[in-house]
Amino acid sequence: MVLTHNTEGKEIILKGKAIGFGRKKGDLVDRGLVERVFIQNDKKDARHFEEYFAKLPQEYWEISEQTVDYAKNEYGMQLEPRTILTICDHIAGAMDRYQSGTILHNAMLWEGKRFYPDEFKVGLYAIELIQKRLKVSMEEDEAMFIAFHFVYGQLNRKETEDLETITGIIKDIVEIVETSFQVRLNAESWDYRRFVTHIRFFAQRMLQGKQYEASENEWYQILKDKYRRAYNCIVKIADYIHDRYHYEVDREEMMYLMIHIEKVTRDLL
Repeated sequence: MVLTHNTEGKEIILKGKAIGFGRKKGDLVDRGLVERVFIQNDKKDARHFEEYFAKLPQEYWEISEQTVDYAKNEYGMQLEPRTILTICDHIAGAMDRYQSGTILHNAMLWEGKRFYPDEFKVGLYAIELIQKRLKVSMEEDEAMFIAFHFVYGQLNRKETEDLETITGIIKDIVEIVETSFQVRLNAESWDYRRFVTHIRFFAQRMLQGKQYEASENEWYQILKDKYRRAYNCIVKIADYIHDRYHYEVDREEMMYLMIHIEKVTRDLL
């Protein structure tokens, strides 16, 4: 791993086997050896990463890279490049904890398994690799801790407070739907997963204060008349969002939520 500059003059970190071997300050880097490129906006941050990650075992990197590739190839996740760094860092910390006998309980395990099933499966994949490569058996709690890094990587949000808020919004909206329709949603169905994904990104937009651009949409009234139960449920959701977060759910968002709610409940009634 070496710290260098790109053509724009920005400090970047390059990772690759033997990439820094025999090199001196000012030497050109062999592009054929470059496996990963990490761009850091802050110079101190870049040097910290170079010094810290260069000391980690190669196995940690390989497990992180395999896990990220699995998330992209198996579930189509669009992740920030630095997700590999956060996974590698997490594995290093988890290995230290497990080797010292400290096993943490994940308070969001149940909610995470239900609302982030794909990310949880990626977390399980990671701890399976750790078991095979490092001979350390980790609990499902650790898989969920790893899974949340993939949630962050897709949302482009790093603060734990935001993730907890988003998860709470998903939980509350799902409960409103289940109560309104007197059903238990099928967490394994494709429609459910698409519904939860939509709520997740709606919550992100809400926390950022963003809304769809206002437009005259005739489909809103058509769907409102066609899906009366879904519309009545949306009104409850909009009231909840307004009362709890002081955010007005616009008609465009209500229309999309109506469509998702109709799909996710149609086979359960």
